[in-house]
Amino acid sequence: MRTCRQFSAHTAIRRVFWVTLAVSLLLLFYIAVLPGEVQYTERIPANFSAIKQKFTFGNVTLKVVAIGQNADKNDKKAISTPGEATCRIPKLDKNNPEIMAFDKEPHPLNCNGEPHWFELDMDNKLVLTARGETIKSNGSFKCTVAYFEREDDDHVKWEPEKQVQVGDKIDHSDYSLLKCEQNGKVWERLFMNIVPRKELIQKSADAKPSPDWSGLNLFFMGFDSLSQQAYRRSLPKTVEFLEKELGSIILDGYNIVGDGTPQAFIPILTGQTEEELPMTRKRVKGAQYVDEVYPFVWKNYSDAGYVTVYGEDAAAVGTFTYRLKGFKHQPADHYTRTFFQYAEKYAKNIKCDGPETQHKVWFKYAEDFMHKYPKDTKKFLLMFHALLSHNDINEVKLADEEFRDLLKRLKTDGYFDDALVVIMADHGNRFADVRATQQGQLEERLPFMSFALPEKFKQTEKGRLAYENLKKNKDRLTSPFDLHPTLMNILKFPSVEELNTVQDAKENRALSLFREIPENRTCAQAGIASHWCTCLNWEEAYTTQEQKDLSNLLALGIVKTMNEYTAKERSLCAEIHLAEVLSAKRLIPNTDLMKYNGVKDQDGFVPQLQGKTKATFFTYQIKLNTQPGNAIYEATVNYDEVAKELTVDYRSISHVNKFGDLPHCIIDKNYFLAAYCVCNDKIL
Repeated sequence: MRTCRQFSAHTAIRRVFWVTLAVSLLLLFYIAVLPGEVQYTERIPANFSAIKQKFTFGNVTLKVVAIGQNADKNDKKAISTPGEATCRIPKLDKNNPEIMAFDKEPHPLNCNGEPHWFELDMDNKLVLTARGETIKSNGSFKCTVAYFEREDDDHVKWEPEKQVQVGDKIDHSDYSLLKCEQNGKVWERLFMNIVPRKELIQKSADAKPSPDWSGLNLFFMGFDSLSQQAYRRSLPKTVEFLEKELGSIILDGYNIVGDGTPQAFIPILTGQTEEELPMTRKRVKGAQYVDEVYPFVWKNYSDAGYVTVYGEDAAAVGTFTYRLKGFKHQPADHYTRTFFQYAEKYAKNIKCDGPETQHKVWFKYAEDFMHKYPKDTKKFLLMFHALLSHNDINEVKLADEEFRDLLKRLKTDGYFDDALVVIMADHGNRFADVRATQQGQLEERLPFMSFALPEKFKQTEKGRLAYENLKKNKDRLTSPFDLHPTLMNILKFPSVEELNTVQDAKENRALSLFREIPENRTCAQAGIASHWCTCLNWEEAYTTQEQKDLSNLLALGIVKTMNEYTAKERSLCAEIHLAEVLSAKRLIPNTDLMKYNGVKDQDGFVPQLQGKTKATFFTYQIKLNTQPGNAIYEATVNYDEVAKELTVDYRSISHVNKFGDLPHCIIDKNYFLAAYCVCNDKIL
């Protein structure tokens, strides 16, 4: 008779046997039945380096660049594949040769004016600089200050001059002109400086927020004429800080809806287009002021107790004042047009403030707003920089380090602990010579747009869900319309149920970025006209003889690349050869986008579709058969027609038929190569 212990041991042995057998059978099934892409296209060992080679096929030399060899399975592919989404956003190379021809290092601004005699401290008191101390040591001097404020969008009104001295506060207005004189030598300086207003602080304290208020401030800083790729080229230090330190989500599918800055900001700030709103064009009789007919989002923030800043640093080309009638009343509590309206006439060089750059003063104004109002005062800041980037594709590079440092200080000092940080651009570069390239056409339509939520907020249930949705929406089609509900959500945040629900793109043009946007959203649903839509379309690329020749060439390059993967294991794995191209298709921009070359009417509403921009780079999907082994692969690759360069992303090659035990010899040694290996002992 067996003891209980003997019975238990026998049972345990049997269980181990059957579990081992089941695992073995499952593994054999996994190898023999499932297609290779499930097992082996996830990643490859880190000892593979990037492959960059030239191959000659007949009289054609093809450069092949293989990427993705060191990819982790969670890395995003560099190439979109068919079927991933209704809208396929082009994945642009920021160093594309077409566009790099326009990328130059800018000349320094050379701000060499008379060193400042005075600065303002955090209490807005006059303090002597080192230069001022030197001047003072040479004898006494007298100073006066004159404050100026907004009269209307085209004029300022002045207070009488009054004498001031070291230690006096300059606090009657944000804007003033300081003049000092010593023995006939005159020094002047315009000040742009936040002067906190007690009544606004009290209003913020008294305001009763919605029960669903997010508790967040808004820090929204924009740049003129920078695509996402141009932003990465011109402001790399800033982008690195945003991505690595601030945790910003950069939207790859953010697509413009119109031509120019107003067509970017009107949907953001009102949820509507200019055509849908009452007429505000200056030239039209009976046009109305924008603030009297536009439902600007900052009005909602002001009603909720937020102190508001609206700033632009190029009064001559103001978003709502250049072609539109402008504001009848000051639109925000602090409004920088007042300063630049005078400064552009006064300054010898508007890009300089004496020995300093004007953009440094601009950044300081934003910083002062966050610093000088109490931390518990609700803050709405919207500032748009055009001074360096509006008329020059490269000059904004000069602001990279200073902008990065501004963001870093605000983060370090805790001012982003309770703020949604939006760093963006209105559109890409619109210069005619850049627009004449395929890359330029696409970059114009894909500006920089990023969002960062504070860590503390992301630890709440709603914050966590909103952040997860932002990450999902990163690669989905979005537009300026979507920013309007997103900004409104700060005042009344979505419920947990809403945050867990995919929005209906068929019912609503504007979708909150805090909620999930459908993968299959179309440009028409998002309010994006065809000539602005960057979504790419698949077309057959194996019909004419010319197409067949090119597709065959690319297929040869793909096979060469796969052979490079297995080259070090040639004693085990046979070299494979192209047997046949089974199909080929390519992604192309829509016809209207490539034809767009401006507008017909002076208001910019009617597109002109007479351009002749040629497509010069494409994404191909090629299905091919190789021997030995009778493997069928699908590879999605990029091809630059001008450079004759093929880019193969390892993660975008799939082995789509069963390969059984053909790679048995490599599985134990390096299973990552199994999808490309036919063992020599399997060749008859």
